[in-house]
Amino acid sequence: MIKLIFSLFFLFYSFNSHGYEKIHVAVASNFIEPLNSIKKEFLKNNKTSFNISSGSTAKLFAQILNKAPIDIFLSADQSTIQKIPDNKKIKVSKFTYAIGSLIIFSKAKIDNQIKFENKLLKRLSNKIVIANPKFSPYGRASKQVLESLGILSLFENKIILASNINQVSSFIYSGNVDLGIISNSDKLKLKKYKLGYFKEIPQNLYTQINQDAVLLENARKNHKANLFFSFLKSNEAKKIIQSFGYRITN
Repeated sequence: MIKLIFSLFFLFYSFNSHGYEKIHVAVASNFIEPLNSIKKEFLKNNKTSFNISSGSTAKLFAQILNKAPIDIFLSADQSTIQKIPDNKKIKVSKFTYAIGSLIIFSKAKIDNQIKFENKLLKRLSNKIVIANPKFSPYGRASKQVLESLGILSLFENKIILASNINQVSSFIYSGNVDLGIISNSDKLKLKKYKLGYFKEIPQNLYTQINQDAVLLENARKNHKANLFFSFLKSNEAKKIIQSFGYRITN
């Protein structure tokens, strides 16, 4: 009887530790939809469950510092990963999983013959919404665009701050704002529903948005978390990431 109980316990432990290990991923809000598609592909050949926390990079960083049981962090930048203490991350695991870009989004038609900076100045009487630079790497890049054009001071009292890049388009369609800076991945989603007009922002106006991923110390003995982290580098995952408007590194 004791031998039987021990055997059942061993089988349960083995099954639980490798068969149904949970994976907790913290992901920047701009990448939640690609992550869900990658997760779906991963689950075709792997039995496990996911817990996904989405929000601004700064807020997720705070959760990690406060000992949230997170296995994988998909940041919207590189600098936040660097700020994570070495005892909370598996340092050698860090890699760039996506490269983001910025788009002007407007409810009114955009004249493509007009210079980019003049498009913004033409709307100077209107408010503009961007992600909050304090919390969002895309917000910092958006502010950089206005600074590079030398027009930040002109818009200073007309800027509305969204908590993250995904909320920018929601603000525009809430009524009072008709202009905003969004991510290219959001453009693809809005274009699908034939909402608004778009214009790509020249890359030389802001620092390239490299989005880094890292395995956290919590995942060191989590077999499934390590498998999923490796899957993020696979050709299947890369194709999904590109389909959402991101560029990837080779």
